[in-house]
Parts: sequence; C-alpha cells; structure tokens
Amino acid sequence: MKNTLLSIVIPAYNEEKTLEELVNRVLKVKFPEDIDTEIIIVNDGSQDNTGKIAKSLDKKHKNIKAFDNAENSGKSQTVRNGLLKTKGDIVVIQDADFEYDPNELVDLLNLMRENNLEVVYGNRFGKKNKVIYWQNYIGNKFLSLVSNVFTYPRIGVWLPDMEVCYKMIKGDIARKLGEEIVSTTMFGLEPEITAKLSQYTIEKRRLKFGVVPISYLPRSIKEGKKMKAFNDGFKAIVEIIKFNLLN
Repeated sequence: MKNTLLSIVIPAYNEEKTLEELVNRVLKVKFPEDIDTEIIIVNDGSQDNTGKIAKSLDKKHKNIKAFDNAENSGKSQTVRNGLLKTKGDIVVIQDADFEYDPNELVDLLNLMRENNLEVVYGNRFGKKNKVIYWQNYIGNKFLSLVSNVFTYPRIGVWLPDMEVCYKMIKGDIARKLGEEIVSTTMFGLEPEITAKLSQYTIEKRRLKFGVVPISYLPRSIKEGKKMKAFNDGFKAIVEIIKFNLLN
C-alpha cells in the first residue's frame, strides 16, 4: 500500500539562527511508519543567511525543497506560496523558530487519521505554557473568541486558538484554499484560512475539525518575535470580519 505523504511548510524570514536546527528537529520526528514527509521552505526575502541555509538543506536532503519569494511578501503570502508547492496528502504549517515542538505534529496527525478529520488545529491554551507578553496572550484569546462567533455555528467545533501556527489540513483542500489566499498582512493568514475552512464544503457538508493541546515556548522580541499585539491585533479583527462576511 502506498504511504501517506505529509507536507511540512516552513515560512522563514531572517531566521538564520534557528532554521537549520529547527529543520533537523523536524527530520528527527518519529512519524508512523506509513508516513513519508516533504519539507517545503520558503524564504521571504530574508536579509540574513536564511536563504543560503535553506538552499544548503535542499542540497543535503532529498525530501527538502527550498524556494525564494521574489521580494519580501509577509507571512501570509509566504505560506500561500509554500502551500502551492506541496504534493502531500496532508499539509501542516511549521514556524522556523523554536516556539513549537515538531514532535507534537504526530499528535495532530494521529487525531486526524483516527477520527477521519479534514482539519486539526493546535491549541496553545490547552497546556500550561509560558507567557512572556500578556498582551499577546489576551489578544490571541480575544481574536479567537471573535473568530468563533462566526465559525462555530458553521462547523460546530470551538477553535480555542485561531492564531496558532499548527494547522493540519488535507492536502487537496490546503492547496485549493492556498490559491485563494489574498491577505498581505503579517498574520492575516490565520483569520483568512480559518474563515475559509469553516465555509468549505464537500458534497454539501462542512469539514470535520479537531483540536489538540500543544506546547508553546514563546520567544521575546529580542530573540526575533515579530508579532505586535495591538497593531497586528487590530488588523486581525478587520480580517476576521472581512473574510467571514464578505466571502
């Protein structure tokens, strides 16, 4: 029987300090024996050595492919570009730093397969994880609440952490939605893809969602944290409303 291919999309912008180690951690994950992996790294016009590191990883490993955006395009469009390069039966997004533990991708995968789900979200609020910036913590909870006001009536599943990086999606669905992503803001992908997943239908039925508690080790601004709570949070509210009401 043919193995299942899992595509892991890694958007990277100025992540020379963490990218190679992060990829090595992903390569060491013990996925089920019938799972093959491909890693898609998309360098978003980095000003450091991220692009060179990505290319070296591409040359070193057969299952790694590295691509460059023509110019800095932001995370949303970088993930979009990565999704469209995938070939996997299942697709998941992985940040290029150490905030998330790639070993927990196995938990998302197992839940998806055991329950025949199309989408699985991680939940950073499901474990007692460290909090560095309370404004980010509270802001993410509030944004998830606003998002769920729109999405819960459609899918019947509460998504506690809409802004989470770990979103595992069946490959054909991920690529189809990837073609439709229009957000150009730094973190607009999260509200846009959540809204569109909640609206997606297969033979007139909504997608089946699951949620898995995950670990989260937040980094500081000094360490490379890019999210700005108030500025990015305001944009996210606008996009939650836009993509849930105007599509």
